Amino acid sequence: MSSLPINALDMATLVATRTLEKYAADYYPRRSQLTLNFRGDIAEKHQYDKITPLSQAQCHGGREVVIEGLSKKTGNTGHYRIECNGWNLIEIVGLWTEPATPSED
Repeated sequence: MSSLPINALDMATLVATRTLEKYAADYYPRRSQLTLNFRGDIAEKHQYDKITPLSQAQCHGGREVVIEGLSKKTGNTGHYRIECNGWNLIEIVGLWTEPATPSED
C-alpha cells in the first residue's frame, strides 16, 4: 500500500469510477425495475422523490457521474448526479445542469 495521501480530487475520481462501474453492472440493466433515492441529507429538500433511471451513466469532468431520470412525483425528466455510497449503493446527490460553454467573441 502506498504511503502517499489521497487528495480530494483523487478521491472524487475514485468515487466516480466506482459509481460508473456499479451503475453499469447492477443498475442500468435493471433500470425498468428500480428507482433511485436522493441521499438522506437532501431527500427532504426533494420531497422524498424517487427517480427511475432512463440512461446510461456519463462522467463529466472526471468527477461527476450523471444520468437522465424520470421523477415519480412530477413525471418530468431531468439530469441527476449519482454516487456509489459506502454501502455500495447508488444514490442521487443532486440535480445536474450542463456547464455553460464560453461564447466565442
